[in-house]
Amino acid sequence: MKILSSSLPFTEVDGPISPSDLALSGQTVNDRVDAVYVLCVKSFTNRITHIKSEMAKHGIVFQFMFDHDADELDNDLVRATFGLSDMKTAHQSLVLKNIQIWRDAVSRGYRRILVFEDDALLSKDFIERFNDVMTAADRLAEGWLIFLGGMDTKVPDHYFLAPGPLVELPIATAEGCVYDLAAMVRRLDWLALNPVTLPADHLMRHIDREQKTRQYWMRQPIVEQGSVLGIFDSALDGHRQKHSRRYNILRNQWNKFQRRRAREWLVRLKAIFGSIPH
Repeated sequence: MKILSSSLPFTEVDGPISPSDLALSGQTVNDRVDAVYVLCVKSFTNRITHIKSEMAKHGIVFQFMFDHDADELDNDLVRATFGLSDMKTAHQSLVLKNIQIWRDAVSRGYRRILVFEDDALLSKDFIERFNDVMTAADRLAEGWLIFLGGMDTKVPDHYFLAPGPLVELPIATAEGCVYDLAAMVRRLDWLALNPVTLPADHLMRHIDREQKTRQYWMRQPIVEQGSVLGIFDSALDGHRQKHSRRYNILRNQWNKFQRRRAREWLVRLKAIFGSIPH
């Protein structure tokens, strides 16, 4: 496999550290990770403006990953990285952006990084709750990923009964993730021997399972996808692209109710009456 350069033309932006939850946590997001990256496309001006605003609200210093946009892909690199599949160019682009982040972080010896997609929407109390989950991560054995999103995603019953803040579960999407150095090294080791045939989130789930990297969710998510909420049109999800923003907004609200609020009530009632083992 062709080795990706670790010399990245990143843009770094920092905002005022003034959110109210900072006073509660006593630490910034950048105190808890070695770097924050945002996966983005140079021509996505609305998303760039959005994510800069989100980062500034929470005082997060971050770096854009603008390399490997779909309209600029190197054909030799694509052939060296990917196997036969039906992946679209946009999905290949996102895979290459993720790989380059892993290579850059490993080359710099970063022990822990936070990666956002460019449509990420952070909860108002993001800093305080992120600080709590990073404290939990400090107790984990090396080789892990923590997923910060999934608010409208189906989850198994045991998720609702877990005390938190972490629940071991494979990721569903990747709008916001934290992972450690060992997880990134294992992925790069796997990529050195295997062609890629899966989009980025499925790829991370597959490699981490193969390489014995444990994946966790937050019991209460703190990141949502703007494209799911109707703030943006989806750039990758073929299902959402078939429908209007209004439809996607209503679908997201319904999914959050039926998959989370209603399901949690039902699961807890079953647990009370002994239908579900604790």
